[in-house]
Amino acid sequence: MSFVDTKSARALSALLLLLVLGACKQGDGYALISAADTDCFSITVSPGDDDDSAGDDDDSAGVDELAIELHPAPGVFDLAVIGDAVMSPSAGPAETRFFISIRLVDTGTVQGNPTTSVDRATITVDNGEIDLNELEMEPSPVDERLWTITLVAGGDPETTTRTDSLCVGLYTATE
Repeated sequence: MSFVDTKSARALSALLLLLVLGACKQGDGYALISAADTDCFSITVSPGDDDDSAGDDDDSAGVDELAIELHPAPGVFDLAVIGDAVMSPSAGPAETRFFISIRLVDTGTVQGNPTTSVDRATITVDNGEIDLNELEMEPSPVDERLWTITLVAGGDPETTTRTDSLCVGLYTATE
């Protein structure tokens, strides 16, 4: 696995067991309501400078993040964009911690509101291995629009070079 959730090893073991048993797929009480196949970050994990200071050559005026728009699945919302996701830093060697946050649009209504419709958010990591790793994001305890996760790039920081795809999936409860 190229990324691991920074929670305890026990929680990671439980997550891996669930993935092996096929849990957390669409149809297990949740329906996908976003364009998870296109709402993706593409990041480079490679040896090199991981200094995030403003004077660093891999930064732009101290800003070292990627941002994407989140789109609904066809026919789910009357909105073209249902939120955005930001990842920081935008690249780094193995063992780099990547923070990803999602901010959903809040229309202020009950019906058709992404904020009230999303019951689960995930990041699916594709690092070229056979299996994809789906990791659960955490909802903010104080703002229902926000979801977050911190991931750590796996591999050897001296030799690992690859491009990973991290895709955001938004789900609503069906049960």
